[in-house]
Amino acid sequence: MMRRLRTLLRGLLLAFVSVTLTALAVEIGLRLFAPQALLHDPDAFIPDEQLGARLTPGFTDRVVTTEFSSTWVINEKGYRGPLADKPRTAPVRVVALGDSFTFGYGVEETQTWPRLLQQSLNAGRGGDERVEVVNLGVGGYGTWQESIWLERNWEELRPDLVILGFYVGNDPEDNARAVGTGDANAGAATTAARPALPPRGERARRWLGSRLHLYSLVSTRADELLVRLGLRRLVYPFELELLRVTESETTRRAWAATDVSLRRLAGFCRGKGTRLVVALIPMKHQVSDSVWARLLRFYPSDAETFDRFRPQRIVKTLCVKDGVETIDLVEGLAESAARTGEDGRVYYWPRDQHFNQAGHVQTAELLAEYLRPR
Repeated sequence: MMRRLRTLLRGLLLAFVSVTLTALAVEIGLRLFAPQALLHDPDAFIPDEQLGARLTPGFTDRVVTTEFSSTWVINEKGYRGPLADKPRTAPVRVVALGDSFTFGYGVEETQTWPRLLQQSLNAGRGGDERVEVVNLGVGGYGTWQESIWLERNWEELRPDLVILGFYVGNDPEDNARAVGTGDANAGAATTAARPALPPRGERARRWLGSRLHLYSLVSTRADELLVRLGLRRLVYPFELELLRVTESETTRRAWAATDVSLRRLAGFCRGKGTRLVVALIPMKHQVSDSVWARLLRFYPSDAETFDRFRPQRIVKTLCVKDGVETIDLVEGLAESAARTGEDGRVYYWPRDQHFNQAGHVQTAELLAEYLRPR
């Protein structure tokens, strides 16, 4: 019996060593001859008692995927891009709040809409009219966390204008997670955000995906196979739930939390005498008719239950109640694409849901066009 057990253990050890050496050889070969797209490092975020998580000051990483590559450089204050001028040199300072669409996931910092907006507004202006735009966007944040982040940085920045880039696809869900379990309808001004760091399993996946080319190769091919087989849909589930005419309880809580979050941000800006503009960032299938048609093929029995632009109308209603300006980017993006004979998907990465460089350029132009006469 003991001899059989020793034989079995030796066999298992030999198999483990063989698999490990083979994987190591493949990893080295991929690094040398066929580098794979790597995920961003989970160490980009650190825990924060009030925000849940925040960007790590001084963090630098090169994010590479099958569609894009970009460098993250987080400054010593914990946001992307150059530090705000100190002492202040520009007569007008703008702070851009938002999630990964504002942070600029998938593009370089110089290609983000806040940086391009600064360039556009300053075109043809003298030094006494210059505008400075500070990018406080953080991937994964909702309006509640963005309001806290602004409050925390207020004394140093003191902006004249705050632009909230509200992504209608997941900001309501992020708000529901951040506001907490209190009665959102009643308001929860002191409720702390729930942890925004990803679960341990997700952090482990990102750690492996940011370092091992073999892991990235296998996970990417598996994901592509699931999509082709129709086992994985092309959009996040909540982005479709938001479009349903009949709200689920989850959606209702998300909009209630968004109401509370917008009210907090609007009240803070009003108390500081600062103008607030909410820019509604659309989902890819709201701008692209072809993506919308393809999406409905995954939900043929549910097609009539969807209201494609429902989230925008809800946010506008909430903003009107709080006396906040809004600019809806969906029509401008669709119209600008149509003028060049393109479909709206030209502003997004093909597989990823985020803006590509063209999307950031057009967003900055639409915002500049809105702001100049005002």
